[in-house]
Formats: sequence, C-alpha cells, structure tokens
Amino acid sequence: MPNDSGNKSTSLISYTGNDGVDMGVLNDGTPYLGIRGLALLCGTTEADIACLIKNWDEQKHTAKGQVIKGLIESQGKSSVGLYIPTPINGVMNDVINDINCMAILEYYAFEAPYTSEQAKTNYRNLARLSLRTYIYQRTGYSQSDGVPDYWQTFHERITLNELPSGFFSVFSEIANILITSIRKGMPLDSQTMPDISVGLAWGKEWVAKSYDEKFGSRVKFQHKFPENFPQKNPDAWIYPIESLGEFRKWLDDIYLRTKFPKYLAGKVKRGQLPNLDLKSLIEEIQPIRIKNNM
Repeated sequence: MPNDSGNKSTSLISYTGNDGVDMGVLNDGTPYLGIRGLALLCGTTEADIACLIKNWDEQKHTAKGQVIKGLIESQGKSSVGLYIPTPINGVMNDVINDINCMAILEYYAFEAPYTSEQAKTNYRNLARLSLRTYIYQRTGYSQSDGVPDYWQTFHERITLNELPSGFFSVFSEIANILITSIRKGMPLDSQTMPDISVGLAWGKEWVAKSYDEKFGSRVKFQHKFPENFPQKNPDAWIYPIESLGEFRKWLDDIYLRTKFPKYLAGKVKRGQLPNLDLKSLIEEIQPIRIKNNM
C-alpha cells in the first residue's frame, strides 16, 4: 500500500550514483531512496524490497513486518504505507522516504533471521551522518530555499552543540546578539565568530577573578562546527550555571560596551564586514538600561 502522500508525490531532485543507489528529494523536502537503492543498502534483492512495500497490507502482519512497523511508529511516524508513487523524468517510480528506509535497513542489519553485514555497515555509517543529510549532500539539494547561508550556519551551530546539564556555553548565551548582528549585515562564518571573542575575554575575566573558587570549576567540552568549517571541533570551556548571572552582568556592562565595538571595528578596518552598518549594530546590541528615578 502506498503512502497517503497528498501533494508530496513530485520529485524535486533525482540522482543515481556510480554505486547504483538511486535517490532524490520530493518537493516538500522529503528525501527518498528507490527500490534498487534501498536493496543495495540492505544487502538484499530488489524483488525482496518490492514485495515488502507492494504487499505491505499483508506483510505488516508477519514477524518481519511487525518489527519494521514498530520501528517506524517508535519515531511517531505513520506505518500505513511504505512507498510513494512518484513521477521521475516522466516515468512513475515507487520511492521510500528516509524514515521508512532506515526502519527497513535496521531490520536487515539487526533483526532479520540472517542479518546482513552490508546492512550493518551501512546502517552504522548512516546513523552517524543521517540518511536525510546523506541524500541532501549526494543530490546537491539545499534546504535553504533562498535563506542566507549565515542563518543556516547559526542554526547548524546551535543544533550541533547541546550542553550537559548544569553548564552554559558562551555561544548559547550570546545567541540573541548573533541574531541581531546577522540581521544587521554581519556574516556568521568560519572567519567571523563573535563567540570566540567573547569566550576569550570571559575566560580572562574568569581567571582574574578566581571564579573557580566562587562558582565551581569550568570544564572543557567539545564544540562542534559545521563540516565545511576548517575548525576541527576543539574543546571549549563551558561554565557552571551558578555563574550565569555574573556572566550576563559582565556581558552587559563590560563586553558589549567596550570590547564588542572594538572587535567589529577591527573587522571593518580589515574589509571583512563590507555590508555591516557598524554604528547601527552597536546601538542595537546595547542592553536596554532601566533608569532608576527613585
């Protein structure tokens, strides 16, 4: 039984690699594999995959189908159908979305009576990268749809860097400043990263004031950058949440008033911020200060 695909059954991009894996992206951004591509990943035959998806109404009641159905539904997705009839270059094809592909691949890798070493290898590799990212990269598809690269970079850096409980990072705490700066024309790329400037200045403040003794020790934690950045995921300081108030006070009173304008002015002087209205940005990021009339 096919998916209830609504208006999704149009292929925006299709691609077949030298390895024979056919894939693409639907017009709503859903990545998919064709029957041949999924069969190659799973180390099984095209006929086996075709039988599974075409006869899903019967197959879902078998031991094999029950496992695959459970894997799909455990992600909060519908297991009503496994494929989407999709026209590609004028020919109707049956394609399988990334969620269903990974569920089927996981079955062949770990649950089948005779598991496939090829499926295990492919599943582990794709689990690291994610099938969605893999297909996007191989097909050249961009999620941006006109969104500037700097916003994509900001989103990627945020999502790549979840923190352990009880700590904060400089990058996460200056997110609002970065958003305002990007809106005002500042790039956020491998050459312009204000969080490094803030981090270095706060680190000096931390040591000078012996805050380890007052708030507890800061620790090193890996900071991940996008894959196209030359920086290779260094360890960066994260700080006890107990010191967050002190950091915010220092950021408002010291860094944003004196150090950030100097950081930006230096980049403007070197020609690195050609589209930036420096004066407007500096005014915009200054904290609102409530006057005490009492």
